[in-house]
Amino acid sequence: MQRYLARSVALLVAVLALAPVPPSILAQAGERCFPETGFCITGEIRQFWERNGGLPVFGFPIGPQQEAQVEGQPRQVQWFERNRLELHPENRAPYNVLVGRLGADRLEQQGRAWQGFAKSQAQPGCRFYPETGHNVCGAFLATYGRRGLELDDRRSITEAESLALWGLPLSDAQQETLGDGRSYTVQWFERARLE
Repeated sequence: MQRYLARSVALLVAVLALAPVPPSILAQAGERCFPETGFCITGEIRQFWERNGGLPVFGFPIGPQQEAQVEGQPRQVQWFERNRLELHPENRAPYNVLVGRLGADRLEQQGRAWQGFAKSQAQPGCRFYPETGHNVCGAFLATYGRRGLELDDRRSITEAESLALWGLPLSDAQQETLGDGRSYTVQWFERARLE
């Protein structure tokens, strides 16, 4: 009986040694790991992600932190479900981590110059951005004003905080056919496309 018990324990130890370890157990000091995707966040990117809305704003990490070319410069970046966070060590906090310019990048990938979108004039009930010649109105304006990056430790979202998250508008609201073949009202921003 003791021989059987000893063999069973030895077999159990061997099986457990070969079993995969969940990412949450593998987390190094200062890391936060997500079993949903198997990726971790750490350091300045983790601090930024947690301070600025985390999961509802950026989603889960979908890749490791790694070097990538961003606007011709090598940068440490990490991709999330809804954006790319970039380390900019040349900037002082809170601008040492920036949200990627995914709206501008996607338009460029599509061969569409945002400068070619029709410009508009200031409209009542909208926020006009003379820098790009576009308005943000209605539901897009409400969404734009509800979310922003935390720059000043106050509860309310400032214009600068919304601008830091979304960027300037690159278009007015317009109808576009998206990948599913359906038509949507969308608005392009430097860092996002709202639908």
